[in-house]
Parts: sequence; structure tokens; C-alpha cells
Amino acid sequence: MKGSVIFRKINKDRLYLLKSYALDMLVMLVLIALLSVTGISIGFEYSHWYLLIIPFAMMNGLVLASLLHNTSHNNIKNDFLNRVVGEYCGYWVLYGFENFVLVHFLHHKYSDEELDPVNPKGMSFIVFLSAPMRYMIDATRKYLMKIHGSTENYSFIMKTQTLAFHVNIILRLVIWYMLLGKTLFLTFYLPGVLSIVAIFAHINYNCHQEKEDGSIEIVNLNHNLYYKIANFFTVGGYFHLNHHQNVNLFDPRFQGQSHSTFGLQAHLSNIFRKLSI
Repeated sequence: MKGSVIFRKINKDRLYLLKSYALDMLVMLVLIALLSVTGISIGFEYSHWYLLIIPFAMMNGLVLASLLHNTSHNNIKNDFLNRVVGEYCGYWVLYGFENFVLVHFLHHKYSDEELDPVNPKGMSFIVFLSAPMRYMIDATRKYLMKIHGSTENYSFIMKTQTLAFHVNIILRLVIWYMLLGKTLFLTFYLPGVLSIVAIFAHINYNCHQEKEDGSIEIVNLNHNLYYKIANFFTVGGYFHLNHHQNVNLFDPRFQGQSHSTFGLQAHLSNIFRKLSI
């Protein structure tokens, strides 16, 4: 199911998210039971050498952030593969693919307004980074109450799905811990997921720049070594203006440019975009 279809279903069916959370919970409980019974784990005994994994875990996180972002826009053209990759990345960030779709579509629909779940206006970066999920939950709750009504019945639905949302986060953490073991969980998973949170926060904070008159300008950033490296691993993540102008670009650096400009990485991202061929 495409991101746009998911967003429409959330808008049309006030029980859609609750039903989705319930299904996710059931699947994860079954998976946890299977992992418990079989004892399957790829974990290793701890060694200080495993600290060397952390930089690669962070790189992996940046790549996953790009894939999660692109799959929300269905930029892997094979729909089945797009959803599989999106769900996998959604497990990494813990809150799931469909929740990312909701948050990201609201970001485009209400950019830099009250209902933008990742609007950092008026905050320092440290404040914005410290509790990004809180702001996403608050904005999406306001949006859902706006479209489905603030009745007592829907308020109960919202409370129930909020509880299910947080339970599912815990269940995903349990699955990763059981599957990876303590060592890889600490040295590979946690640095990876933290790098995803940090890069999304930094892109939204720095690429939406507040001007003196209070208006917001969306910009592309690629002017120093950090942005060049980050754009390599996130496949143009800081080319945020280009992305807002054309959400269907797998790599927004390609806007108005030849794919050959970026060599091997362009070739690899081009393969992802054309996997349905």
C-alpha cells in the first residue's frame, strides 16, 4: 500500500490506526514467542573491539533514514519491495512505517504551521532534539481530532491507540534485543536508531530557516564537508528545498542535473528507483 493511500485511509477511517496497531501488536507477540522458543539470536559475547562497530552503525542509520523517507513517497517503484523496505526501516525507528507516513505527509501538508509535527520554530536545536516524538504525537493528535471530531467516543479511541502505540514501541525494542543480543543491540542498533533521530531532527531544524520577518525559508544545504558527507549517506537528505518541490525524486540532488554527476552512488540509487524494471 502506497504512502498516499495510507494517509487517505487514516483520514477516512477513524479506527484505521487502532486496527493497524492491534495487528502489529499481534504479529510482534507471535514473533517474540517464536524467538523465545527457538532461541534464535545473532548476538556475540561483549568485547571492547565491538565499539568499532558504532561508526558503521551510524552510517547504517543514515542510509535507513533515507530509505524510510523515500518509501513513504513510494520512490522504490516496485510497490511490494517499497512496503517491505519501509516496514523494515519503520521497525528500526520503533514507531513504524505507517506512523512515519502520517507524520511526514502532515509535514508536507502543513509545513512550518501548527499542525506540522516536525516544526522547530521558536526552539533551540537541543530542545527540538530532546523530545521529537512528543511534538510529533501532539501535532498528529490535534490533526486527528480535527478531522475525526473531539467527541467522547473518539477521545477514547485516541487514548487507546496512544497506549497501543507506546506498547508497540516497547515490543519492537524487545524484538531487536532478542534478535541481536546485548552486544549488537548496544553497539549497532542503538547508535543506528539514534543517528536516524538526530539526522531527521537536524534536517528539519536547519533546512527550515526562520527569517527576520518571521517567515520560513526552506533551503538546500551542501556547503561544507559535514553536509557533503551527510548528503552522501542520506542520498541528498539536506537537499530539502528540492525535495519539497518534487517529492518523487529518490535523490533530490538529481533535480535538473545528470545522474552521472554523482558517480557510483548515483548508479546505485538509480538501481533502487528502477527495481521494478
